[in-house]
Amino acid sequence: MQFPVVWRRSAATFAAATALILSGASAPAFAAQQPVKYVNLGDSYSAGWGSLAPTAAVNPAFGSPACLHGGPDDVALFDQLQSVALTGDYACAGATIGTTTSGIPTIAQQAAKASRDGALNSTTGLVTLTAGGNDVNFGQIIGACAADPSPTAVGCREAVAYGVQLANGVDVVGTVAKIRGYAANAKIAWLGYPQLFATAGESTTVIAGGGVMSAAAAAVFDKGTDQLNAVLAGKARSAGAQFVDVTPKFNGHEIGSSDSWFNLGQYTQFNFHPTADGYTQGYYPAMVSAIKPAQLVKG
Repeated sequence: MQFPVVWRRSAATFAAATALILSGASAPAFAAQQPVKYVNLGDSYSAGWGSLAPTAAVNPAFGSPACLHGGPDDVALFDQLQSVALTGDYACAGATIGTTTSGIPTIAQQAAKASRDGALNSTTGLVTLTAGGNDVNFGQIIGACAADPSPTAVGCREAVAYGVQLANGVDVVGTVAKIRGYAANAKIAWLGYPQLFATAGESTTVIAGGGVMSAAAAAVFDKGTDQLNAVLAGKARSAGAQFVDVTPKFNGHEIGSSDSWFNLGQYTQFNFHPTADGYTQGYYPAMVSAIKPAQLVKG
């Protein structure tokens, strides 16, 4: 009896597989997927500053009081994903893109240290960071807006405009290039900043400006945050990096809302930084949604 061609091939394949099993030889295995190697850099918003206020600690990556970070945050949650393996977290509160006189490592210095430690290299698949806020004197702008009682927030507008001017000079492109020089194959995700203050007319607003500044100044400041994000986004994309907008995730959770995700009050060093909820319910889902880490996994 002659088997059909298809059956003969199937029988031959089955016989070969049976022979392998009986002989103790193992069949070829599928290569296990390796999680994407991940490095975090950046300023206080990358460092989880305020996530466990009033607790803060020296970042062990530097072992110096010049580099402080907070508690568990979005980066820690990201590391718990099966598709991600954090090889180094070098973010420091107060970090800048440009030069610093406070001894806090700049973004470029963080990347260089990560490279020396072997955490940032050609096998790195993902780098995240927030940066730029300190370069435009974010804190000083908040102070100027808080001190402005004018009905149209004239002083706040001037401070914000100067901050946007400074943002245009921030070297995002050069920073991305330096990171890519250490990690040529990495996806670089530049995360933005959330709007800080609840404004008039929002359904969740309890007090516009959160009691920190007038309703008019709060609206101007939030618009300034949007402008800063827009500048950073444009520069990041032109450098081949991804920009991650986190503002939608924080809608309804600004300072002055009924469910704020920001520190404000007793522990002043953490003021205007996210709480644990801000990092885990704001930044983390924004990162997962935009970065899609499972798609970066290598077979």
